[in-house]
Amino acid sequence: MRRFDSVDANLTNQILGQPSLCNAAILRFMDALRHVLTAALLALVLNWLWRSSRKGRAKEEAGRKIFGPTRGIQVVTVLCGVLFTALVVLSAVTLRKPNDWWVPFLFMAFLALVPFMYPPMLTIDVDGVSSRAWYGSEKKIRWEDVASLHYNTGNKQFTIRSNDGRKITHAGYNADPNGFQKEIQRRTRLPLKVAQPGTWKTETIEVPYEESQEESGDRVIG
Repeated sequence: MRRFDSVDANLTNQILGQPSLCNAAILRFMDALRHVLTAALLALVLNWLWRSSRKGRAKEEAGRKIFGPTRGIQVVTVLCGVLFTALVVLSAVTLRKPNDWWVPFLFMAFLALVPFMYPPMLTIDVDGVSSRAWYGSEKKIRWEDVASLHYNTGNKQFTIRSNDGRKITHAGYNADPNGFQKEIQRRTRLPLKVAQPGTWKTETIEVPYEESQEESGDRVIG
């Protein structure tokens, strides 16, 4: 009789334990789905920002071209600022436990980083190319100081490097990346070093100016 009682007890424990196992599996699935959706949303936002930069056009003024931040990155910057401001206020008001004192400061740190996601203003003039950040920091590379031109097919960034190691980059968040690259190549007549990231290593090829200027400029950027 005791033997049957023990068997019944084991069966009862197994039956009662099944919902817990199912709940744990569902929680793991939902957590994995959340990460997948977050990655997909980030990819969509980055793709939208890149497309908006290709639709934008540079402003032409007396003797220079200005490649300003796109409307897309302006919208994203404002939304991030509003989001983190709301999180700072909500966490400060609702979280009253002593162990949660650090949460508002964490969101404040993210809020402080938001302005730095705003790209600098890029300008091409008769003397060279310059980059001016929103907080006033300015960097300029004169045409005679340009050492090399680089393009990365993975992150779609076009970079100008000077003889002394300074860099100015069009990261895809400013207007008209194709026009920016073509104008820089036209003025410098330097070959374009194209980096193609792979699974294990990055392959770099050098495209001469004559080939890349008109015939393959769109192919390289796209």
